[in-house]
Amino acid sequence: MIPTRRDLFAWGGGLAGGMLFTPVPWKVLDDVSIWSQNWPWIPQPARGPVEEKLSSCTLCPNACGMRVRMAAGSPVGLSGMAGHPVSRGALCPLGFGAHQLNWHPSRLRNPLHRGRKTSWEEATAAFRKALGEGPIAIIDGRTGRAASTVLERFAAAHGATYAAARTAEEKALGPYQRWTGVPTSSLGYDLENARTIVSFGAPLLDGWATPGRFTRLWSERAAGSSNPALRLIQVEPVQSRTAAFAWRWVNVRMGSESALASALARVLMEERLVTARGPMPSESVNELAGKTGLAAETIQSLARALVERGPVVAISAGDNPSVAALNVVLGAVGARGGILRRGGGTKSPVPVEALSGRMRAVLIDSTVPWEVRPNVDAEVFRFAAWHGGTTTADWLLPAPGFLEALTDVPTPPASAIETYAVATPLMAAEGSKDAARFLAEIDPAAGSLEDAIKARCEAIYHAGKGGLIGPEPQPVKGLASADKLYEALGNGAVWTGEAGTPGGLRCDLKEWPGPSAMESPAGWTDGWTAPVLPPLAAKLYRESDLRQAPARSDV
Repeated sequence: MIPTRRDLFAWGGGLAGGMLFTPVPWKVLDDVSIWSQNWPWIPQPARGPVEEKLSSCTLCPNACGMRVRMAAGSPVGLSGMAGHPVSRGALCPLGFGAHQLNWHPSRLRNPLHRGRKTSWEEATAAFRKALGEGPIAIIDGRTGRAASTVLERFAAAHGATYAAARTAEEKALGPYQRWTGVPTSSLGYDLENARTIVSFGAPLLDGWATPGRFTRLWSERAAGSSNPALRLIQVEPVQSRTAAFAWRWVNVRMGSESALASALARVLMEERLVTARGPMPSESVNELAGKTGLAAETIQSLARALVERGPVVAISAGDNPSVAALNVVLGAVGARGGILRRGGGTKSPVPVEALSGRMRAVLIDSTVPWEVRPNVDAEVFRFAAWHGGTTTADWLLPAPGFLEALTDVPTPPASAIETYAVATPLMAAEGSKDAARFLAEIDPAAGSLEDAIKARCEAIYHAGKGGLIGPEPQPVKGLASADKLYEALGNGAVWTGEAGTPGGLRCDLKEWPGPSAMESPAGWTDGWTAPVLPPLAAKLYRESDLRQAPARSDV
């Protein structure tokens, strides 16, 4: 009998069906799964004592507290620190898998010059040469650190421009800096005392600011309630996760957030729903409503809802002067439940967006997000722990990876409470060098990182304010010396200062600001996208559905 084509299909189908009911394919899949997780380049933890250490995450400015599980001196697991004053036990997906990052295939191991391997000696000689030939800029991605002190000192001594890449939260506070003269590093949102929050595109439940801060507030005071103690009003042209869970989603036309903020302010002043006064928007409510796609009556109803339960504060996804002016009208600037002044920075560096034209060289610290590229014609020296893909840098210089270097962790952006922590190295860094050390080797007068951290501890100790949260909570006044404070911080304690107090912010708004383009948050943190992801973070992404596409409106 000669088998026909139909017989072959039937035989193949029967074979496939039979295979499904045998353990063979499932055993093969299991073996492949095991093999794929045990490639030769993945380090296997050595057998040895298991211990737990406290530290702070340094992957972004939001300063989450971490418990680090160590086996034989190597980190093998991370979890949140429940008693942390800001993150309150939460970590983002990247934080949970960050201990895997140092073995990522994209890890930078050698200095690169335009794609070819080079040496630290060549990189240093090239930067020295550039330093003597023309203007340079040094870009910091996380100001307020001890490393920032070294970078700024070097810039000042050599006539360089010290610039900073700002987070979306810092950009949102920018208008208040321009109107009050107080730097964004000294401003924060008092969310804990707010009762109504109107968010203009800020992804409050999708990774805004420090993970855990707002989500904890929302879960405790709003989740599952039709009449929550904390009302969240989300103004957004897409139904994001935050919009879906908000008390109210206001579906506006794309790019019309400034117009809605202006319309709300006009209703509040015309109907005398607020006591604060200010310049009136030039356009009428009807004109502004036409830009938003909302009826004027809807905007009037929303304005009344804002003041039903105060204090109320407005938050934008980026630098939006109209939203900031709405806070002035609401009386939220310098008030409990609004924007408060806290301790911190005394001045703000030049924003990286202001750099332009031709320069001899630009040095970019490893804290600067990979996607930030200064608009200058210059030789670029970029420090990074991982190669994030396409870059215009002439020199790629390997920086220490996660938990590989001593660093301090200042107050995260948008926080109303001043905090300070120190992350000590828990792993050895081989062949890497941070920007602060690189510059200090060129000019020792810039100082060392450790000396700068100890100087900050001295300042905190002599001020005598606040206390330590950690293994042994105690007030700063109870410590015997600044060295004891440094030691406690190195063991995972977090210093917490006093919360911002009402008053002290005079915001003299002369005229209503013009419309501005709304910034869209990039990634699952506000404007900060990781250059690489460890496998665990990618898995958490998928299983928690954090990458879901928002439902766009038809307005």
